[in-house]
Amino acid sequence: MGGAGSSDEVAEFSFLWRGDDRGSVLSVSDNISLLGYSSDDLISGKASFSDIIHPSDVNELQGKFSEFCDQEAVTFFKAEYRISSVDGGVCDVIERTFKVQQDDGTLFHGILSIKGSFDNDAGSDAEKIYCKNIVDSIQNPLLILDSTFHVFSANEYFYELFRLTPENTEGKYFLSFNKDNKEELTSFLEQGLEEDYFFEHLEVNCDIEGLGVRTMRLTARHLDIGIDSEKRILLLIEDITSGKKAEADLRASEEKYSTLVEKGNDGILIVQDGKLSFTNSKFSQMTGFGVGDLIGTELFATVPFEYYRMISKRLKKVLKNKQAIKRNDEVEFLKEDGSTFSAEISLSYLLYEHQPSVMMTVRDISERKKAEAELKASEEKYSTLVEKGNDGIIILQDDVFKFINSKFSELTGYSREELFEKEFLDHVPVDYRRMVGKRVKKVLRDGHSIRRNDEIEFLKKDGEVFPAEMSLSFILHEEKPSVMMAVRDISERKQAEAELKASEKKYSTLVEEGNDGIIVVQDGMLVFANMMFCEITGFSKAEVIHRPFEDFLPLEYKRMVLTKFRNSLEKNRKASLKYEIELLSKDGPNTPTGINSSIIDHEGRPAIMAIIRDITDQKQKEKELLELIEVQKVLETVIKSSPAVVFFWKPEEDWRVEFVSENISQFGYEADALMSGKVLYGDIIHPSDVERLTMEYDIFSGEDNLSFEYRILTKAGEVRWVDERSVIKRDPEGNVQYIQGIIVDITERKNVKSFMQIGSDMGMLFSPLGDVGDMFSQLVEFTTQMDDLDCGALYLVDGVSGDMNIVAHSGLSSDFIKSARYYGGKSINARLLKTEYPLYTRYYELTSMVPGEKLSFEGLEATALIPIRYGMELVAILMLSSHSAYAVPFEVRDSLEAIASQIGPVIGRMREQADVQKNIRNLQVIFSSMEEMVFMLDSDGCILYANPYSCSRLGYLENDLMGMNLINLYPQKMLIEAAAEIKEILEGRAHVCTIPFESSSHEVLPVEMRCSAGQLDGEPITICVSRELV
Repeated sequence: MGGAGSSDEVAEFSFLWRGDDRGSVLSVSDNISLLGYSSDDLISGKASFSDIIHPSDVNELQGKFSEFCDQEAVTFFKAEYRISSVDGGVCDVIERTFKVQQDDGTLFHGILSIKGSFDNDAGSDAEKIYCKNIVDSIQNPLLILDSTFHVFSANEYFYELFRLTPENTEGKYFLSFNKDNKEELTSFLEQGLEEDYFFEHLEVNCDIEGLGVRTMRLTARHLDIGIDSEKRILLLIEDITSGKKAEADLRASEEKYSTLVEKGNDGILIVQDGKLSFTNSKFSQMTGFGVGDLIGTELFATVPFEYYRMISKRLKKVLKNKQAIKRNDEVEFLKEDGSTFSAEISLSYLLYEHQPSVMMTVRDISERKKAEAELKASEEKYSTLVEKGNDGIIILQDDVFKFINSKFSELTGYSREELFEKEFLDHVPVDYRRMVGKRVKKVLRDGHSIRRNDEIEFLKKDGEVFPAEMSLSFILHEEKPSVMMAVRDISERKQAEAELKASEKKYSTLVEEGNDGIIVVQDGMLVFANMMFCEITGFSKAEVIHRPFEDFLPLEYKRMVLTKFRNSLEKNRKASLKYEIELLSKDGPNTPTGINSSIIDHEGRPAIMAIIRDITDQKQKEKELLELIEVQKVLETVIKSSPAVVFFWKPEEDWRVEFVSENISQFGYEADALMSGKVLYGDIIHPSDVERLTMEYDIFSGEDNLSFEYRILTKAGEVRWVDERSVIKRDPEGNVQYIQGIIVDITERKNVKSFMQIGSDMGMLFSPLGDVGDMFSQLVEFTTQMDDLDCGALYLVDGVSGDMNIVAHSGLSSDFIKSARYYGGKSINARLLKTEYPLYTRYYELTSMVPGEKLSFEGLEATALIPIRYGMELVAILMLSSHSAYAVPFEVRDSLEAIASQIGPVIGRMREQADVQKNIRNLQVIFSSMEEMVFMLDSDGCILYANPYSCSRLGYLENDLMGMNLINLYPQKMLIEAAAEIKEILEGRAHVCTIPFESSSHEVLPVEMRCSAGQLDGEPITICVSRELV
C-alpha cells in the first residue's frame, strides 16, 4: 500500500459509528494515520468514512449496509471491499461490524482487517488490540471473556463502576465477582458459547462497595474477531437500578391511574373500529347501561343521529394524525330510559392491546348547561339593564376601552367602533386625567370598588364637553382585571346648581335691598333683620337685633302672632302662614303690614322666618276700590252663572280665540286651552256645520251684527246646539280687527222643538219595559216615516269584534237584507258604515269604493248613516235611505241626530248591564269558595264585587260593600296613606298593600293585599286578594 506500510504493521482499524449514518464517526483507532488520515479529521467531519473506501466500491457497500440496518433481527455485518490510502495505495479489507444497543440509540462498532497472513505473536497482539478497541469504544461497562469465562479485556467504565483495576481483573475468573448468582450466570454464559450468535439478557443483583445493591442487566453475545479459532464472549453490563425503580413507579402509577379511571368523575371510553373496547363504571352510571352491555357496542348506538357525522370526522382525524384533538366538543348521549344528557368529549390517540385506538373522555355537563342557560337569561336581563339604563357604562382594561354601552356612545357622540380599543384618557380633558388615572389604578390595586363618586368632564365628538359623575368598580372582564365605570350625565344638575348659585346671590341681594322686610325669630328673639324692616319700624339694626319680637307688636296682636309662631314650631309646619298685623313704629302711628311666616333651619336649629310688607298704600287703595271690587264680584257672578259664553275671536282660519269666559267649562273645555291655541274654536264646531257656517260668514261679512245657529261638539263628544250673536270690530280702514260675541246653549230648545212631534209619535219607544226587538223595529219604522225617507236598517256593533248585524229593518227587499245582514268587524263594508259623524250622501257614492256586488238592484238614492254612541263607544249604526229623493232635508237630519243621541245610552246600558252580570256570575263561582277576602274594583276604586268571606269577616252585608270605595275599609287615621297606596295600585305602579283593614265593629285586621290588573268586557278592573296576617 505504498507509504502506508506493510500489512504486518497495519493489521486492522477500529471504527465506532452512531446510527446508520456512516459519515458520523464517533471513534477511530489512532493507527488510521498509517493510511495518511487523521483520526481527529474523521471524528470532526473534515474527512468522512467514504473517503477511505475505493470509489468503485462505495455505492455497493452503502447498499449492503443499508439492508443490514433495516433488518432488526440481524446484528452482525460482514463485507469485503477495497480501501485507499492518501498516497493512492489500494488494499483489500474485511469489515466486521455489529450493533451495540444503548438507551440513547444504536451504535455500530466495526473492525477493518487487512487481508494477509500473520505470525502467532502478531496475531495475539492484534487480538488484544482488537478487543481493547471494542471495549474502550463503548460507554457502558463492557467485558470480553474467553471460553473459560476468564476476563480477557475490560473497559474503563467497568473499572470505574466496580472500583477495580486491570491488574486485579484481567485473567480473573468472571464468576468470582458475583458468587451469589454463580449457577445462573454459568448457565447463561454456557448457552452463549453453544450458539454462533445470540443476544440474551440476564438481570442480577450486585452488592457494589460504596453503591450498595444494584440491579444489573447482562447482555452477552458471541464475538468472532476473525483472528483465531478461540471463542470470545462480549458481555455488556448495564446498571438498570433506576430503570427497575421507574418500572415499579410506573406500575404504581398505572394502579393509581386505573383507580382514577374507575373512580373519577369522567366517563372513559376506548373506541376500536367504531366499537367500544373499554368503558369505565362512570360512563355506565351516566347512561344507565351495564359495562358488559356496552363493551362491543357500536359507539354510534350511544349518541343521537345528528352527532354521527361530527364524531366520525373527529375519530378519523385522531387515528390519521396519531395525536389528540386539542379542542373539546359538546354532544349528547343516549340513556337507557330513552332520554339524553349533555356531555363534553375530548379525544386522544393510544395503542390499546397493540391496536390503534381512540380514548374518549366524557364529562357530564348537564348542570353546566343548565347554569349556562340561567346565566344567559341573567346576562340578557342585565344586558338590557346596561343597554337601556340612563347611565353610560364602560369597561377599561390597560387604560383602553373594552366595552361601551349605547348610552355612553350617545353622551359622547362617538360610535362604539370609534371608541373600542382607544385610549380612555384621550376622551378626558387634561385637567382631569391625573385624578382619573389615580382612581383607576387604586381600583385595580385594591381589587374593589371606590365608594365615593367623582365629578369629571368628558370630551364629545363635536369638541364640546359635558359634566358627569363617575363611579368605579373592580370586575374581571374576559378573565382579566378591569375597571367598570358608570357615567351619569349631570349637565342638568350642574346647570341647576349654577342657577341656584346665581339665584342665591340674587336673593341675597333681594333680601338686603328688596322692598320687603325680612326677619328671623329664634326663641322669641330677633336674630336677623334686613334694612327694610328697620325702615318700616324706624329702628336701627343695633336697636332691633337680639330684642324680643313681641316688643314690636301692639298689644292686640301679641297673643295671636306668638301663638302662630309657637304652633308652627311645635307641629313642624312646612307650609307658610299669611296674615296681616300692625307693627309699632318708633316715631309715628302703627304700620299695617302683611306677614308671611314659615319654619327654617337657622344655624342648626329651627326658627321662624317672616317676610313683612308695608301695606299702608294697599290698605288705602283697598278702601277706595272696595266698591269697585264688590261690583266686579257681582258681574263675575252674573257671567259665571249665565249660560252665555263670551268670546273674542281673531279673524283667522280655524277661529283662533283671544279671550273666552270661564263658563266655557259647561262644554267640558278649559278657557286656557282655547286661549293658548291648544284647542281652536273651529275644532269644536260640528263637521257637518263647518262648511255652512263658513259660507254664511262670507255672505254676511259686510254687516257688523251677526246671528247664527249651529252645532258644536263638547269635549265628551256630545252634540250641542248654540246660538251665536257676534259684533265685528273694525279699524278706521274698515278691516276686521276682532269679532266679539256670545254663544248660548239652545240644545234644549231645539230638542223640545224636534221632539215635540217625535215624542207624540214614538210613544213608549224608549221604555225599558218593552220588548227589545219591538223597540228596535219601532225605531226603524218611525224614522223611515220621516220626510223623503222610505226604508232603513239598524245595525248593532259588537263591542269586542266590531262585527255588525242587522237587528231591525223596514222597506228593504229580502235579497238586500240577505246580502247586507252581516259585516265582519274588519271588512271594508264595516269600516265604510262606521262613520265618526253623521253622513248624508247618495247610495251609489257610498258603495263606489266597495269591490264586488254594489246591491244596485235595490235602487237606493239619498242615504243617511247615523252613528249611535254610548259615551265615546259606537254601539249601533242607523242606515236610512230613499228610493226616490236625492237628499235628506236639514230638518230631518236634526231629528235623526236627536233620536240617535237618545237611543245610544239606552242600547249601551242594556249591553253593559248584560255583560257585567254575566262576567260577575262567572267569577262569583270561583271567588265564593275562597277563604280570603276578594274584591273587584273599577278604575275609581269602587267595589264591583266582594266575595262572601269578605262580607263575613268585615261585618258588612253584600249590598253595603257594592259600590263602596275600598278606601272606606281602612282606619280613619290611615286614610291618607291608604288613599295614596290605592291610587298607586289602580295606576298599575304598585301591587301589594299591607295597611290593615277596619271591620264594621272597628276591629283592626292586619292583612297583606296583592292586586293585579285585568279587564271586564273591555273595561279596566283591579282584582285584590287579601290574606290575614297571623
